[in-house]
Amino acid sequence: MSAVMESHSIPDTWQLVPLKELGEWSGGGTPSKAKPEFWTNGTIPWVSPKDVKTERITDSEDHITKAAVDESTAKLIPAGSVLVVTRSGILSHTLPVAITTVPVTVNQDLKAITPNDGVLPEYVAWALRCFAREILNTCSKQGTTVASIETAALHRFEIPVAPLDQQQ
Repeated sequence: MSAVMESHSIPDTWQLVPLKELGEWSGGGTPSKAKPEFWTNGTIPWVSPKDVKTERITDSEDHITKAAVDESTAKLIPAGSVLVVTRSGILSHTLPVAITTVPVTVNQDLKAITPNDGVLPEYVAWALRCFAREILNTCSKQGTTVASIETAALHRFEIPVAPLDQQQ
């Protein structure tokens, strides 16, 4: 149980759930910049930490092509997924979180969770923002040159999950 939750009680109808169990997690990748067919005239948003400055992602600065999704480590992430920056200097003081409103791809510095049925993306994003300080304190990798979050620790991090009608 997280330290914050040990000092607070939650309603009986709520459950403490590890983030890993709230949905399907995926990472990202960078298609080869040496292959212009992956980048030229791309229409698929390719989100990197610089794009996660708002609560909703509707587009990104960079775009890739369908060929990049088909032939590289980039994966298409559905709209309604929650993006979390897991590697960036900003993690020394802030945990950027956003919800996608369109299908996107992400670079390797982000993780995405596509929530299960019965778990609202807005709720997951709110919880990640609410517990940002504790996540940064307990899930950060030590000794790295760039601030980063350890994925396994993030997956184990528990948040209180309310019934669907209360999540809204």
